[in-house]
Amino acid sequence: MCGRYVVAKTLTDGLPELLSGLEGWVEPDANFNVTPGTDVSIIHDEVDPRGTLDRVTEGVYWGLVAAWKKTFKELPKPVNARIETVATNGMFRDAFRFRRCIVPASAYFEWVPPANAEMGTKNIPYVVFAGESPDPAELEGGLAFAGIYEDWIDVSVPPTDPLRVRRTMAIITRPAVAAPATIHDRMPAMLLPEHYDRWLGNSLGSAAEAIDLLDIATLAVAPSLAVQRVSEICAAGYRVDGI
Repeated sequence: MCGRYVVAKTLTDGLPELLSGLEGWVEPDANFNVTPGTDVSIIHDEVDPRGTLDRVTEGVYWGLVAAWKKTFKELPKPVNARIETVATNGMFRDAFRFRRCIVPASAYFEWVPPANAEMGTKNIPYVVFAGESPDPAELEGGLAFAGIYEDWIDVSVPPTDPLRVRRTMAIITRPAVAAPATIHDRMPAMLLPEHYDRWLGNSLGSAAEAIDLLDIATLAVAPSLAVQRVSEICAAGYRVDGI
């Protein structure tokens, strides 16, 4: 977890404090099967050439590629970073300290093995969401996943070529609580609007402070989350064929 998530047309309305009026943010096309290995939107703070701190959005590759990797194709490309080791693991440590981001989503999926499943039995897809309904046409809530990002530089490409730098990201996960814990032992770390500035800014003095913030924030978000089997949703739109 988290290996698939949902972006609905209502995403901006679901996260107005984060997305409404954000320069460069474009209302997304609905995508009910956002997958690793594709470009996804993140939000982060960035210092512009004038020294002004701006909040920006951009599309980055989902699957973190460490800066010291020799090639972009080299594995692993983790899509998640565990909160227990994100501050100490050499692949994530610097990004967690200096390059934190928010990944906006409408919902996310978990695949759960059925009870007493026989070999070859397919896992059951569940959707985790905020709001009144998980129906694709009615998703109203928004989820702000905590993430980290990293730049991989292709030294074989000229410095003036925009393809020289590829930005990648991973979503931070933690032990599941509240409704998500009924289907899986992990969940994304999440944030509420009152946490955005501290998470994205430079006021967190240590890794311990950042981890404490994510713990407080996720525990505040979790009670608003609900879980439902996708097969019980009477609507088209969800694509949950495998993970």
